[in-house]
Amino acid sequence: MFYFSWYGFVPFKKQNMAAPIIQTTNEISVVIPVKKNRKGIENFLNDLFKTLEPEFLPLEIIIVCDKDETVKLPSICTRYPIRVIVLCSNGHGPAMARNVGWRNARGKWILFTDSDCRPTTNWLKGYIQASNGAIGYAGRIRAFGRDSISMYYESQSTLTPPANSQLGAVLSPDYLITANALIWKSALEAIGGFNELIKIAAGEDIDIGFRLREIGNLSFALDSVVLHDFNDGLVGFVRRFRRYGKGNHILARMYNLSIKPRRFRPRRKCVTNYFLAYIQYLSMLWGWHFG
Repeated sequence: MFYFSWYGFVPFKKQNMAAPIIQTTNEISVVIPVKKNRKGIENFLNDLFKTLEPEFLPLEIIIVCDKDETVKLPSICTRYPIRVIVLCSNGHGPAMARNVGWRNARGKWILFTDSDCRPTTNWLKGYIQASNGAIGYAGRIRAFGRDSISMYYESQSTLTPPANSQLGAVLSPDYLITANALIWKSALEAIGGFNELIKIAAGEDIDIGFRLREIGNLSFALDSVVLHDFNDGLVGFVRRFRRYGKGNHILARMYNLSIKPRRFRPRRKCVTNYFLAYIQYLSMLWGWHFG
């Protein structure tokens, strides 16, 4: 059951779980799925240990590889007293990989990110500052590069979930985006984790956000920032939005939503952004109709 908000569709509450306040980053397990991006994992870990102060490191880092990929941990990992492990999934998509990760985690909270993201100094601290009893938090995702495509993603807030105030005066995210999202492990257990029937990297995080909203509140943690490395150019841009279009179609069937891609104007108006907005629309329409 869903109601319509100005920004999106949000499920009605079935129950109202309240999570404990996050006291320390030592309660947090980081889970990173990876497929064909070993260099991204190396960059992430090197940045993590060079950027975060020792007292703000997570309890552990769990890397979950696609079945055809192996990741060699950089030597920097051995210099820090936290658990860094590599697990394998059977190659059936990021939803399954994330389930493998959080089910093997020791922390009370699971912080999801992607192998093409880079942590910042305030990545974990931002969640402690935002902790308010919610069962899931949406962090901020900014672009790592300064090229025109990266700046387009940032100006469009492509990886920032829309907000609503249906549950009170405080704005909360309609869903979560797993490039930077913190979820209470007990809440993941309550809903059974990610839907492994969604086998692509699109829609599975929106789906889990919808299901979490049925049992508790979500909140923003906008001081928690990761940088997303959009280094795959225009070809990667088309592939990403084609995938998002397919993910939208999956969600439309699952939840009976009218979210077919529509033409739109870019938020920051320039020739490049109008061009990219049109390519985004065509790519999503391609994914919507043809997968």
